[in-house]
Amino acid sequence: MMIAMQYKIVLPNDYDMKRIYQRVADNGNKTDGFRDLLFKAYLVANKENTHHCQNEYSPLYVWKSNEGMNTFIFNGFYNNILQSFGWQTIHIYVVLHCHLEPDFNTSKYVLAYERKINPASSMKAPAFSYSPKDCTGKVLVYSPETWSYVEYYFFFVLPKICSDGRLYNLLHLSL
Repeated sequence: MMIAMQYKIVLPNDYDMKRIYQRVADNGNKTDGFRDLLFKAYLVANKENTHHCQNEYSPLYVWKSNEGMNTFIFNGFYNNILQSFGWQTIHIYVVLHCHLEPDFNTSKYVLAYERKINPASSMKAPAFSYSPKDCTGKVLVYSPETWSYVEYYFFFVLPKICSDGRLYNLLHLSL
C-alpha cells in the first residue's frame, strides 16, 4: 500500500525564501534513491510569486511502503526538519490514485486541491476533478481520519491557476 506524507511549514511574511531555495539546492539530492520512496517533491509557495497568501515549505513524499517512511522519520533524517523548523505535524494519507507520465521528472509546478469527503449513507471513492492536458503526473490521496482528500497535479509549464487551488514551485524531485 502506498502512503503519502506532507508537512506544511508556514514561514513568516518577511522570511527570506532564498534560504529555502538554497536549502533544497544543497540537500535535495540526499533523498534521491531513498529506500521505498516513489518520489519526494520539494514544494515551495512563495507569497511574492505564486499568488499564495503565505510563504510555505511543504515537501510531499509518496512512499511505496511504510518501511522507508519509518526509517526517514525515526532514523535521523527527519531530525533536520526538527532542528531547522521545530516540531511539525506530518499529515499521513493513503494513496488512492497515482499516475506519473514518462516526463514526470521534468515537473516544475504543482497544483494542489484540498477537498472534504462529506458524510453519506454509502461510500464513493473521490476522483480527480481537473483534467489538464499538459499534466506530467497526478496523485490523489485521502485521510479517513479527517475525511479529506488532496488532488496533486504536476506540470512542466506554469499551469492556469484555478481559484480554489494552491500553486507550488517544485524545486527538486527525488525519485
